[in-house]
Amino acid sequence: MAPSEGPVKELDEKCVEMIVKYVSEIRSGKLDGSIKIATATVSLLEQIISDSQNPTAYELCSTVRAVGRQIVCALPQELVAANIVRRVLRAIRDEQRAHANQSSEGAGESLQRLVLAAPHRRATIGAAKDLREPIRDFISELSAELDSSTSAICSQACEHVHADELILTYGASSLAEKFLRAAASRRYRLILAESCDVKESHAMAARLSTAGINVTVVSSAAVGVLMSRVNKVVVGVVAALAGGAVLSRAGLHAVTVAAHHYSVPVIALAPLYKLSPLHACEQHHFNALAAPHTAMPYRSKESAVAHVVAPRYDFVPPNHITLFITNLGGSSPSYIYRLLSELYDPNDYQI
Repeated sequence: MAPSEGPVKELDEKCVEMIVKYVSEIRSGKLDGSIKIATATVSLLEQIISDSQNPTAYELCSTVRAVGRQIVCALPQELVAANIVRRVLRAIRDEQRAHANQSSEGAGESLQRLVLAAPHRRATIGAAKDLREPIRDFISELSAELDSSTSAICSQACEHVHADELILTYGASSLAEKFLRAAASRRYRLILAESCDVKESHAMAARLSTAGINVTVVSSAAVGVLMSRVNKVVVGVVAALAGGAVLSRAGLHAVTVAAHHYSVPVIALAPLYKLSPLHACEQHHFNALAAPHTAMPYRSKESAVAHVVAPRYDFVPPNHITLFITNLGGSSPSYIYRLLSELYDPNDYQI
């Protein structure tokens, strides 16, 4: 039986308590940001796997899948958490396949010994291999990958940002800020278009200016006018979806439409843990609303009588993205499917 088959496993009380604590920390804002959520998910899975009592591959995969389903049900918009679960499921499957291949390599020799042996001798079945140790080793490697993902992407900054270029970025993004700061030696000019969170955008502009970068903050409404002068757009994303599309903060779609119109290349910064096998048709993962004041301040007269809907995310089609920069280097949107096949097992696309 494949590790993904069978009924959904019921988690014990200790696992449920750990998941509830994990979910509450994310919902309360104690864990904020993709990298922190990814690290917390790795720690949660490591603890649950370590507490498992001599599990087989099937039992271990069922446990991790049950944890993933609880997380996806409670936090459908946190795609990073589901991606980490898929990475661990892939590792369990790979270890199970490797163990099965090792067992089959000696099958011919074992059969010959069995035939030539005395009639009273009987073949025995070896004990199932404990997969916890190799999975813990994989989790340690995954944690190291998360820790080095930002530096791996920022090390490529000088390859894509050149001297005297006019770069445009949208909103406040910690990864985009570090990427642009890493290319400060190129002496480029930066236009920072305000997102819904105006204060964070101005704070990021101030930090970049302190680092010696020539920064100009503009309203997002001015992007269409300025785009014809821009050399390239550099943005951070919430997730890179299957097919090369992007899930981003609200407002980025308008920026990429203008860039597409003027044939300005758009570079999306997407660490591997942000690559998701979901498609745009799975709307229940994306339809999240932000606080109404992000779209219309409470002090405005219209806010008293208007029903304000403030989307949290934007969907950017793959033809608006020129290049993804991941831990492994640059990749075109058409190559995302290949990265997904290396990271996840197709059976785990739907947890």
